[in-house]
Amino acid sequence: MIRKCAAIIINNKKLLVVRKHKTSIYISPGGKIEGNETQIECLNREIQEEIGVTFINPIHFSIDYSKSIFEGELIEINSWFIDIIGDPFPCSEIIDLKWITSKEEEKIQIGSIFKDSIIPKLKNIGLIE
Repeated sequence: MIRKCAAIIINNKKLLVVRKHKTSIYISPGGKIEGNETQIECLNREIQEEIGVTFINPIHFSIDYSKSIFEGELIEINSWFIDIIGDPFPCSEIIDLKWITSKEEEKIQIGSIFKDSIIPKLKNIGLIE
C-alpha cells in the first residue's frame, strides 16, 4: 500500500486542485510519504515543491482508501486542512491549478478519493459551495 498526504486548501468556499504534466486529472496538492517522514514533513516538502508556498495550522481531516489512478495500487490518503502563506503557482511536475466548487468538480476530471469522498464531505459540512 502507498501512503500519501493530501492538502485541503480552501479559499472563499473553493477548493484548490492541481494537475500534473501529461495527465488530465486534477488532484490535491500533496504526495507520497518518503522514508521516515512524518505526514507534516511530507506535506511541507510536497506543498513547497508543487505550489511554491508554505503553510500553517495543519488539522487532520480524514483517512481514505482507494486504488491509485497513477500507480494502480491501493493507496491510503491522509488529508489535512492547511492555511497557505503566499499565492500558489504551478511548480515542479504541476502544470495547472484551479480553485473549484463542488459544481465545477463535475466539469473536470478529479482523482477518485477527492471526487467520491472528500469533496462530498466538504460540501456536506458547508466548507465549499
